[in-house]
Amino acid sequence: TLFILTQVRTDDMLIIRGVNVFPSQIESVLLEIGDTAPHYQLIVDRVGTLDVLEILVEINRNMFSDEVKKLETIGKKIRNSIESTLGISAKITLVEPKTIERSEGKAKRVIDKRRK
Repeated sequence: TLFILTQVRTDDMLIIRGVNVFPSQIESVLLEIGDTAPHYQLIVDRVGTLDVLEILVEINRNMFSDEVKKLETIGKKIRNSIESTLGISAKITLVEPKTIERSEGKAKRVIDKRRK
């Protein structure tokens, strides 16, 4: 039996509907799909008693298109992959390149709107 120990920052972890979610897991899914840029943002909110996750994803410049069907297909592929990999559902919002704010240093990947 092979055990691989990895070190992750627990302060990056989100708990969404009882599931521990790390932004790095979502990034891995997005990179596997390949139609997206490496820029994304997670928005967590609470509607009633339910936590909801929205993922803003920048599309690669060469993939961005006015063709709605093509964009819908990419969004569905991302949503299905997130659900099967992490066991949570998420709203996927595809945005144009360079839409998500960049900052020097650590990127602001998570916006948590839930009341603390």
